[in-house]
Amino acid sequence: MSSVLTAVQLEFFAENGYLILDAAFDADEVARMRADADAILELTLNSSVANGRRSGRLDMRSRPDGVVVVRKIQPINDLSVCLTQVAADERLVGPLAALMGDDPVLMEEKLNYKQPLAGPVDGIEARVMDDSFPVHNDWAYYRAQDYPQGILSSAVSMDACTLDSGPIRVWPGTHREHIEHESMSNGLQVTEGSLDFDGGVDVLAPPGSVMIFHALLVHNSRPNVSGRPRRLMIFSHYPKAADMGADVRNGPTRLRESPYEWEYQRRKARGEYVDTFTAPTTA
Repeated sequence: MSSVLTAVQLEFFAENGYLILDAAFDADEVARMRADADAILELTLNSSVANGRRSGRLDMRSRPDGVVVVRKIQPINDLSVCLTQVAADERLVGPLAALMGDDPVLMEEKLNYKQPLAGPVDGIEARVMDDSFPVHNDWAYYRAQDYPQGILSSAVSMDACTLDSGPIRVWPGTHREHIEHESMSNGLQVTEGSLDFDGGVDVLAPPGSVMIFHALLVHNSRPNVSGRPRRLMIFSHYPKAADMGADVRNGPTRLRESPYEWEYQRRKARGEYVDTFTAPTTA
């Protein structure tokens, strides 16, 4: 796929604040991403059990219907060569550069799994709450560290985003001006009455697609009720001119969690721990 965006694509992004790049990655590449997503899931959950503490990377929920869901794992690039390479792939950074008018610099990365599990994982407490994300924009979080509003994020689909899988829902055009937020039990949300919460557009896309969206674009997602994972690899890049430094947001978590992950690996190698969790088999 060419990394050069057409005039139509540039105009669409300017008007709406997001853009879909269909079939950016092929089936074999998506299969490798899924395999690494499974490996990261197993590492994160087994190291949590082995060390008797929930990993700081892990966001796991127990929904009101009793289904346990891994909502996201963040950060992940230090755990996957494949996904690290995707973050720097020209098919991703080329369009970002065209939209930014500058070189994109990776700021953070996360894997939004929305992965239903067969049941609770012994030794890991799951927060009782659904796996939805509130109506928000990302800059409401980034502003705390003085990041610029010109950040662009890219969501790479590993699974089909369908109406029942809790796809990203966007409010086109809301990227032009920041809308104030308020704190909720599950994160930040735009203030009540600032827009129509029943509005928005569901972004439905096949595996291998990429959605690029502005840091000010209001979006959310509803719970995944499909019974299948809805894995989105999300990278956020800032314009190089902002000169914000490397790995400021995710670096502290990597440093905190790495010793525990290595301890888990050593205990496993010595035969002192046997994995109790295996990633669910998915198509």
